[in-house]
Amino acid sequence: MEKRSIDRLEGFVQAIPAKIEQLGCEHMRVPRSEGKWSRLQILGHLCDSAIHNLIRFIDAQHTSGRYTVTSYNQDAWVVAQRYETASVEEVLALWESVNLSILRVISSIPEESLSSSQVLLPDGEIRTLLWLVDDYVEHLNHHLRQILDVD
Repeated sequence: MEKRSIDRLEGFVQAIPAKIEQLGCEHMRVPRSEGKWSRLQILGHLCDSAIHNLIRFIDAQHTSGRYTVTSYNQDAWVVAQRYETASVEEVLALWESVNLSILRVISSIPEESLSSSQVLLPDGEIRTLLWLVDDYVEHLNHHLRQILDVD
């Protein structure tokens, strides 16, 4: 597997917990703006995204033919998980744990599967499993920057 995404994800898993702890619980609970998710809810969304993508990364490499990526209702998941009432420590532990699982999975995907496994996206585009992994890490980076106010 191309090491760039693995290295970036490892770096996030190592550095982000301490950075989030420095923000403090109250700061994590404040919405970024009117009608938007709080930083804690964004972190929760990243947990939901990680859960869905872990399944995708496993299934895509073991599906004969093209793997179809299904979308999920992100807002409904954040509401159902009730992240706004959870502790920062709990959500952070979930985020870290699922991303460690993702690291184990993507680190062992054979090069052949990364480049040859095709995925059909909800918008009809066809990409590779490698693209899906890279896209996951980019999505993660985007939202981590929001949480850490690095926009």
